[in-house]
Amino acid sequence: MKFSAAIFDMDGLLIDSEPLWYEAAREVMTDLGVDLDEAAYATTVGLRTKEFLEHWFSIFNIDSSLLQATDDDITQRVIRKFREKGSLMPGVREVLELLSGMGFRIGLATSSPRSLIDAMLETTGLQGQFEAITSAEHLPYGKPHPQVYLDCADILGVPPYNCICFEDSFNGMIAVKAARMKCVVIPAPDTIHRSVWETADKKLPSLTDFTEDVLMSF
Repeated sequence: MKFSAAIFDMDGLLIDSEPLWYEAAREVMTDLGVDLDEAAYATTVGLRTKEFLEHWFSIFNIDSSLLQATDDDITQRVIRKFREKGSLMPGVREVLELLSGMGFRIGLATSSPRSLIDAMLETTGLQGQFEAITSAEHLPYGKPHPQVYLDCADILGVPPYNCICFEDSFNGMIAVKAARMKCVVIPAPDTIHRSVWETADKKLPSLTDFTEDVLMSF
């Protein structure tokens, strides 16, 4: 087997949290006098909240001294929303069972803060499923920089070229490829037709479509 580790993104890939991030971001931005529509929000999916805010604060000339408090506000709103109505994406438990049963080392590499990771693990009961968990929260650069993936592979003790990674965002896909890892991308249904996903090694409609046959086809 050419792969010995599988590394997963979290938001939009393992958990159905992107709508919650959008709800929280729009609520907070509305309080700041900005109407952030879904199309505009989609252009920044995969960035850390700080980078997301730096982008939109710059465009709308919002006082940068409000950035950290706004970042904290959005994160806490997402955590509350996820605890209230968050759910796993289809196929998550099955793909984790498949890969762990094949002897894969399993990691999680996300742009989200550790507070949301912990809430996700507790709410979904996925504690103990990941041998390595890395967050880009305090790294110098987030996705599309590959560091969060490289750090996860290092903790797992697996060379990058022996890792297969699962992503749902463009920025995440670029991070995986920059890390010299193989990428399975699961785009949002309304974006799956876009040519940008051709950079990925595999494109699937859902994690439920990832099977041993797909793995063997690499």
